[in-house]
Amino acid sequence: MEYIIYDLEMTNRLSEIIEIGAVKVVETENGLQEKEQFQTFIRPKADQLSSRITSLTGITNKDLANAPSFEEAVKMFRRWIGSDDYYLCSWGPEDKWALITDSTFHQTNTEWIVNHNDLQFSFSMLHESEKGFRYGLSRALEKIGAAQDGNKHRALDDAINTVKIFKTIFQQITLMKNPTSYLESKMFEPEKLVYQSKPESDQTPSPFAALSKLFN
Repeated sequence: MEYIIYDLEMTNRLSEIIEIGAVKVVETENGLQEKEQFQTFIRPKADQLSSRITSLTGITNKDLANAPSFEEAVKMFRRWIGSDDYYLCSWGPEDKWALITDSTFHQTNTEWIVNHNDLQFSFSMLHESEKGFRYGLSRALEKIGAAQDGNKHRALDDAINTVKIFKTIFQQITLMKNPTSYLESKMFEPEKLVYQSKPESDQTPSPFAALSKLFN
């Protein structure tokens, strides 16, 4: 079994995915080891970057002008993942829904979005579940005493930093196996436990947080 720790960056208005970054982690006799990295920009179909997103991520419209389409990027990502069994792991639930939403928008299948796990939820449950808060990535790194590598809000850098956290909780959590049908059926249902992030300088309002309020 392989562990695909990934992160996405998105446009502001339509929330199209503009970058995928991922690290493939495998279990060896010496513990978890990082095997490969993946990164690609994605050319949005119907949206343009706002100055706010460029300021936040450092990604520009020039970076995306000759980038692959969503369909091409997903094919690249799936080839990189390979044919071995895998878990998809992200920091928070938003990336899962973004993959499903963009796949629907671009009319590509979602059969590969399986065994998805929210590492932010798992970490927060281990460290602060009774207070009802989710940890932001920077605060989680501080909690485990790890330095933050690279730039905030860049997909590969965030994935690399998420791997650091994943290694510290791996023995304490049980990763879920679930099919795409599970993800699709849960897309418009509230999570059993809804967390609200503490204010952090590296966090921005999420449309998914607003949606969660509608369900409560």
